[in-house]
Amino acid sequence: MRVRFTLLAAVLYLLLSIPGVGAETPALDRVVLQLKWRHQFQFAGYYAAAAKGYYKEAGLEVEMREAMPGKDPVEEVLAGRAQFGVGTSELVLLRAHGKPVVVLAAIFQHSPLILLAPKHPGVSTLHDLAEKPLMIEPQSAELFAYFKHEGIDPKKLKVETHTFSVEDLTRGRVAAMSSYSTDEPFVLREAGVGFLMFTPRAGGIDFYGDNLFTTEREIAANPERVRAFREASLRGWEYALAHQEEIVDLIRNRYSTRKSREHLLFEAVETAKLMHPRLIQAGHMNPGRWQHIVQAYREFGMIDRPLSLDGFLYGVTAAPNLRWLYWSLGGVSVLATRASAPCLSAPGQQR
Repeated sequence: MRVRFTLLAAVLYLLLSIPGVGAETPALDRVVLQLKWRHQFQFAGYYAAAAKGYYKEAGLEVEMREAMPGKDPVEEVLAGRAQFGVGTSELVLLRAHGKPVVVLAAIFQHSPLILLAPKHPGVSTLHDLAEKPLMIEPQSAELFAYFKHEGIDPKKLKVETHTFSVEDLTRGRVAAMSSYSTDEPFVLREAGVGFLMFTPRAGGIDFYGDNLFTTEREIAANPERVRAFREASLRGWEYALAHQEEIVDLIRNRYSTRKSREHLLFEAVETAKLMHPRLIQAGHMNPGRWQHIVQAYREFGMIDRPLSLDGFLYGVTAAPNLRWLYWSLGGVSVLATRASAPCLSAPGQQR
């Protein structure tokens, strides 16, 4: 009996000596990612990171919150109600005004923000919209910069509250609305409505889009958590772009059926065009290009002094200015649009 007990004790000791055996599983660190819109392929990389276990491997449990009416997604992060968020390149304007935002990664290498208008005989250029009612969403500074570039005073525009309803466009309540090139064009095509897309890139305003960001406070308090969240998120984006149909089905099964499978697949294809996954690593950002964005805002009076990017760009050191590459990619995109859908875009105003 004593021998049997001794053997059992020895086996138990050996088992407990194996790393992880008998130890409690460490609790996952819970964080909130504040999205800038409702669930759709626009945030596919984050869904993939959760579904494939990348966040869990990083020790994280991530809650992804949709944007809610009346709540500013950036303010949710600044107020500490979320640790991470998704924002436009307008983040650099907030930085210029003293807000402690820090960009972790540029997800879209080109901004998807456009001005969308039904195709009418009286509308062919941006100037034709200058005195008509427009719906322009918050954080659309690049659109106002585009108007200014075209010699149109943004202060004189007839901007109405954005309802995010394409019906307001098709019924003529407004002449144009800010949209994403990856999203609303699908709705108009399905309805058989011809349309024009006015993109700031036509005026040389080529900004990043859907930037992943956090705050100086979060980085100072939880540097390892920030690093782990960023890396897991970018792994998710790489997976999502390589497995688009799988992630589309994941979105519809787990997050939202608001959009049809065909709509989400359209969004996936258009998103990939803005990210250039075969040429550029997910999340890449270039300090020279951010300086170009700052300069564009300065030229249009939105920033009144030189702005240092120190502390604004996470983990980025001085690098060659790849502006020529982005302009080349933008040119290829424009040519592709002209070739594939000439009847849907205004001359000289194509994305």
